[in-house]
Amino acid sequence: MNIYIYGGNSFRTEIHKVLDHGNIRFKIEDGDIVDIIPLEKIKEKIKEEPTEVFLIDQNKIITDDFISKYLKFLVPKDGIEKKFLDDYGLGDVSMRDFADLSIYIDKRIDAMNQYKPKIKAEELTTIEEMFDCYE
Repeated sequence: MNIYIYGGNSFRTEIHKVLDHGNIRFKIEDGDIVDIIPLEKIKEKIKEEPTEVFLIDQNKIITDDFISKYLKFLVPKDGIEKKFLDDYGLGDVSMRDFADLSIYIDKRIDAMNQYKPKIKAEELTTIEEMFDCYE
């Protein structure tokens, strides 16, 4: 599982502090923590792997409201549309403070590890073993 961070410098710095404080880097076995800067790259990653963890700065999310429709000069040029996030199932979680972030990521890591097979695919010899590894 990878964690992708998209936002301003202060947001990314604060997220890295929280992840270091919660020892999240050590809990991710097969993944990494990646800062993504260009808007096109974050959209591409969301399309490819929407089940990964994406931490997006609230200031970079463009909502469909009066400001985004009529006062377009106030909308960030590198912002991502909330509708795009909703389409890929990412618009459902928001955090009020960074303390809840490590708890949320811990739960995601535990959920991903729960569905991880106990045996590698090349080690399976029978169909029964295939079913047993997911119990």
